[in-house]
Amino acid sequence: MQEGYVKVNDVNLHYVAEGEGELMLFLHGFPYFWYNWHHQIEEFSKDYRVVAVDMRGYNLSDKPEKVSSYDMSVLVEDVKQLIEAFGEKDCILVAHDWGGAVAWTLAYTEPEYVKKLIMFDAPHPYTFRRELKENPGQREASSYMGYFQRTDSHEKLLENNAERLRKMMTIPGRRKGYLTKEDEQKYIDAWMQPDAMKSMLHYYRAASFYPFEEHVKQPLDLPYQMFESPTFIIWGDADPAFENSNLDGVEDYVRDLTIHRMEGVSHAPHHEQPEKVNRYMREFLEEKK
Repeated sequence: MQEGYVKVNDVNLHYVAEGEGELMLFLHGFPYFWYNWHHQIEEFSKDYRVVAVDMRGYNLSDKPEKVSSYDMSVLVEDVKQLIEAFGEKDCILVAHDWGGAVAWTLAYTEPEYVKKLIMFDAPHPYTFRRELKENPGQREASSYMGYFQRTDSHEKLLENNAERLRKMMTIPGRRKGYLTKEDEQKYIDAWMQPDAMKSMLHYYRAASFYPFEEHVKQPLDLPYQMFESPTFIIWGDADPAFENSNLDGVEDYVRDLTIHRMEGVSHAPHHEQPEKVNRYMREFLEEKK
């Protein structure tokens, strides 16, 4: 596995890469880092050039201080320049959570960069806006965003060896058996990188999600109504962060859409059931060759 840094959009982003062939770029969400994809790196590096990046603000990547450095337009530009930095004009883009939000935006602003799109528990921007506006259950599920936008939230999340995040992510993972003690320590180490947690939460602060009543009044700046490239959504239907109704109507915005719901799976299917997920991904990629 190759590990290094690439300078894009005035920041140095840390990445790992393995394999040869068509570029498959992985974008993680909160509170993860490149390691969240290690099962997929191992599998798909057999026949793809796999790149998993620490997004800006995370782990070993640069951590700009200003909240505006995490505006969506900036994050999208990072991904565009990443694709170009690896010598490609487009890629198979695989994304989760916040990485998924960035991937959706890239797909609807400059779709030529996205040959195929594989999404994990990242609601479509149009349907998520609808759910925040109309669904009290989604507003309740997303209420943590208001806490994350607080100026002291990064300090609170790091207290007692990141206890709150461990309760949210690593302790359930260890209890269910898909995370080891060593895996948990990797995440803790990434969260404890200087200024990392503050920068990670700047994604929420820059987006100004909360209060939701004001957020949904802001227009979505997406120039295309329909995304044309083959798209595969793998969705854990026991995700506490996103109501399953976020999937309703996605076909109105994605021309070539496949959805696979995973019963009883939480927020990160690729993490929780990697063997099944890898099989589903392969079936999709083979079908859409």
